[in-house]
Amino acid sequence: LDSAETGTGLIRALIAAKKHGCDLINLSYGEPSWQMDSGRVSEVFSKAVRDWGMAVFTSAGNDGPALSSLGSPGSLSAPITVGAYVSPEMSAEQYSTLPPGDDDAPLKGASYYFSSRGPTPDGLLPDICAPGGAISPVPRHALQGKAQYHGTSMSSPNACGVAACILSAAKSEGINCGPIELKRALANTATSAGAVGGVDDPFAQGAGLVSARDCADYVVAHHGKVGQNLAVDVTVPARNGARGIYVRDEAELDGPLTFAVNVKPRFSHANQRTSREMDELLSLELDLQLRASEDWVTCPDGMRLMSAKERGGQTFSVRLNPEGLSPGVHHAKVRAGIGTSDPDRGEVFSLPVTVVVPHTRFVSKDKPSLKLNDHETFGLKENGLDVSTTYELVQGVPNRRFLTVPRGAEYATIKLRSAKSSTTSSTPRVLVHAVPFVRGDMPNTACQLKKAFAMKEGVEEECHVRVKGGSTMEVCLQLLWLADPAGASVSADVEFHSLDARGPTLVASQPIAIAAAEEYARLGAGAPLRSERLNPACALKSVRRTLRPHDSTIKLGLAELDVLPPSDAEVRSSNGNQSGTRIYEMRLSYKFKIEGDKEIKVRPSVPSLFDQIYDSPVDSQLWSLEDENSQILQYGGAIHHADPVPLKKGEYTVALLLRHPNRSVLERMKDVPCELSLALPDALTCNLYDELDKASTPSLKDDGRAPLESMLLRKGSRKDIYVARPAEDLPDWVAPGDVLAGSLVLDKDREGVTSMDLLYVAPPKPVKKKDPEKDKSDPDGDSLEDAVFKAKLDHLSKLRTKDAAAYGELAAALEGERPSSVPLLSELLSFALEVAPAETDRDERRARGVELVYDKMRSENGGAI
Repeated sequence: LDSAETGTGLIRALIAAKKHGCDLINLSYGEPSWQMDSGRVSEVFSKAVRDWGMAVFTSAGNDGPALSSLGSPGSLSAPITVGAYVSPEMSAEQYSTLPPGDDDAPLKGASYYFSSRGPTPDGLLPDICAPGGAISPVPRHALQGKAQYHGTSMSSPNACGVAACILSAAKSEGINCGPIELKRALANTATSAGAVGGVDDPFAQGAGLVSARDCADYVVAHHGKVGQNLAVDVTVPARNGARGIYVRDEAELDGPLTFAVNVKPRFSHANQRTSREMDELLSLELDLQLRASEDWVTCPDGMRLMSAKERGGQTFSVRLNPEGLSPGVHHAKVRAGIGTSDPDRGEVFSLPVTVVVPHTRFVSKDKPSLKLNDHETFGLKENGLDVSTTYELVQGVPNRRFLTVPRGAEYATIKLRSAKSSTTSSTPRVLVHAVPFVRGDMPNTACQLKKAFAMKEGVEEECHVRVKGGSTMEVCLQLLWLADPAGASVSADVEFHSLDARGPTLVASQPIAIAAAEEYARLGAGAPLRSERLNPACALKSVRRTLRPHDSTIKLGLAELDVLPPSDAEVRSSNGNQSGTRIYEMRLSYKFKIEGDKEIKVRPSVPSLFDQIYDSPVDSQLWSLEDENSQILQYGGAIHHADPVPLKKGEYTVALLLRHPNRSVLERMKDVPCELSLALPDALTCNLYDELDKASTPSLKDDGRAPLESMLLRKGSRKDIYVARPAEDLPDWVAPGDVLAGSLVLDKDREGVTSMDLLYVAPPKPVKKKDPEKDKSDPDGDSLEDAVFKAKLDHLSKLRTKDAAAYGELAAALEGERPSSVPLLSELLSFALEVAPAETDRDERRARGVELVYDKMRSENGGAI
């Protein structure tokens, strides 16, 4: 859809690749991921590698340079994840990089600043890296023959092309190298960037630069050895099955740091094993040597790897000792190899270990400053809360600071400025990338700050990022050096703020909600860390309407596109008679109307399945918005919201397509809700008060009330805030049960970090008081009795000036029928005021007549007044 991949497209592409006998696949797509190695698309990628025998290369992503910025599919276990590397030769040839100055270090090869970094929240790193720049043909409509691009979308196909050379070399030797064997060979023969004069960065480069000749020689040398084509799952059960050890928050450094590691071979066998497969299972026995790459990691000397099917794998323990580690991030590996009997074979498996030691751990009020090196310092300010630090930025090296966020802090302000006068006329460009939270299932894109600045002398740049108290925030700066590698010195201040109004987590969905039967919502604001400015604003901007399907149909997908092939093992065991698994499609229809004369901008979505592709519980979700004539007006999918569509009065349908190979799963999803977001023509203001009686009576206006305005909250003080529902009438088309959505901003000058979601459930519409006589005058609703009474009343008005006696007689009769009839009383009032009586009692009779009519019209006598 537009430039985004879909689950349907990805799965059909994998099926087609297997159908056509592909050995290698490149995928240069990627999206944020909530949970790695989960979901239907992730499952099919795993099948493609482990069951169908295809090696999948995928880009790491372009969201670096901060740690923990890998998305999917780069964060999945089965594919080979490739980071982007640029050599000095590439810099000069492709980017016309200025040569270093006399006082600058020579240009080095390094990871591109944008290349996404590991570890994932559960500790996994990219596998390898490859050149990430390319000059390639482009479509003719671009009016140029070739174009230059860079990104991990270029490094992944580069590595995939190298793999094609390796497989060709292996096949020329009569060797069929499978995807597991290929991945192991690439990792064991990769060259570290430091070995070729570059900048080592395992978080971006994994094992290192891909090496075609070494890898081809390795495949030939070790093919056919026991376990060489066997995948091994390595997990840490106590950390929810993590694929590595990642200690990031300071509180963990003081806890127990001994972890049990589970090792489980993954056999790609048929459901009913063949004799050959049974022999493979029983004969697996590898004496492995365990070695830690750093002395702060302790592991056993070795282990004997067997199938251990009945025990769910084998375990060994790893102990970390972070005492003595300097501030910053530290990387290690526990490597499992054959040892002295076959040292050239390299790793059979490895466990990545990452430990972050926050810089703030080394400063206190008693010792406020820390010297990092000859050029950089880190210090705690006098208030014991904020920090200041200096960065010396050089080409190709991300410079990281790790800060433990104070308890109660809600956002941080980062202030950057040039630390020294420039000796050149150039203005260095610097990227700041702050990731405040790496826990749970929140992708970095949901909470990070990423911004580029030109560091001008005397100019201070300021930016803000949400934080979570107690977590470790990384503030990473990197020089944008492709054009000019000249270094830069930057000073940074980090200030922590809180209005003490948000929930204690960045993960949970915790909006402020005004229920339908309530007139207000209550929250409190405070200043626990420092004096803060409260400058609030609150408004509702859209309406959310929930729809249920009107009908549903389930059918099989296309035979030529939607059949998941059986595993290679099943095909072998059945002599090719094993059939595949057909994917089902379910189509749901949601109908709705647009009322009113004005267009309303509408955007459909399925919130329960949105923001998920690789980790979605279904193969795919696609929707289309159609009018009464079945014309498609808009379409959307699982990731990235579609643009709203202006709709006129009429009837419309949202058609939703869900796919899954298990029909019963789709059956249980037949009632999945669809949400419409309808834009309000004008934002509805919600007034804020610090008094409950004002908020609970939002419709009152003329009692001298004043909404809450900008004010200073002194440190330690608190303020009650009441959010009143809109005083204005809701648009007529808003229905009871609709949810109006907007935001409460506590500081308008810092909206991005002080805003909170606001919801107001639309109550039942006010009951309009009916005028019974007006209703009776409605000709469409007149009964025979009403029509007769109206005709008599019309006749009475004609007698007003013609026959007083007849008038009085008919009037008395009508009063007997309907004494409180407003039209009748109005007629009697007109008679009393207009008809001239005898001169002697004229005024007296008129006054008496007016008084009589007025008395009958009073509400306590059954009238309308």
